[in-house]
Amino acid sequence: MNRKSSVVLILVSLVLCCSTAFAQCPPKDALQKAVEVAFKQNDVKVVNVTQGLVPGLCDVEVEQRGQKRMVYTDSTGQYLIAGQVLKASDGTNLTQEAVSNLNRLSVMEIAQLDKFVAFTDGNKGKVVYLVTDPQCPYCQKAEAILSELVKKGEVQVKYILMPLPFHKGAKEESVSIICDKKAIEGLRSRYRSENQCGEGIKKIDDGIAFLQQKGITATPTYIFTDGRFQSGVLDENQLKQKLK
Repeated sequence: MNRKSSVVLILVSLVLCCSTAFAQCPPKDALQKAVEVAFKQNDVKVVNVTQGLVPGLCDVEVEQRGQKRMVYTDSTGQYLIAGQVLKASDGTNLTQEAVSNLNRLSVMEIAQLDKFVAFTDGNKGKVVYLVTDPQCPYCQKAEAILSELVKKGEVQVKYILMPLPFHKGAKEESVSIICDKKAIEGLRSRYRSENQCGEGIKKIDDGIAFLQQKGITATPTYIFTDGRFQSGVLDENQLKQKLK
């Protein structure tokens, strides 16, 4: 989301705050039709409506094809806001945190993740899964930060390869890394061979399908063992906070 959109959303929030800070939220049933009309789709289900952290805004939890997301409304239900709510004091993305909690992986789902792991870097410390793409520049930054923590024995990183469709050749690179067992060095060197084994293709395809079902479509994405996940590069301090 760009800066202009964030500013607009914050301004809207301030206006609503002044007029509806202590108002009740509209009932779920009343919002169902509004959501269908606004999004022009009839497979969006309103799951829950609650007063949120931002005064004047009600949190509207919606679900579509198994994925949960957060939109916002005023006390009347006449307006729907789809976007990111940021905390001005420290830049915390409240929407991202809420969506992460809504789509939190269960203990059983965390166990399933290991089926999609291409390789593991490190053998000590706390476990974190990194969903990455060999051609993603932001992923390379995330990998470098994690590599330093691996050297310190603070984390074990389980890499799940999710080549994005607009990165030409990324899937072939990912499959090669798995099939030829090139691990972290293969990822760093952008390794690619003609070895497109069935096992590697299945691991990539099954992993993408599983992650997309949970709403994970971007790289890099960190998945923590408590089931929460976050997209975007985290610095060392942010990682240590999450790992606590």
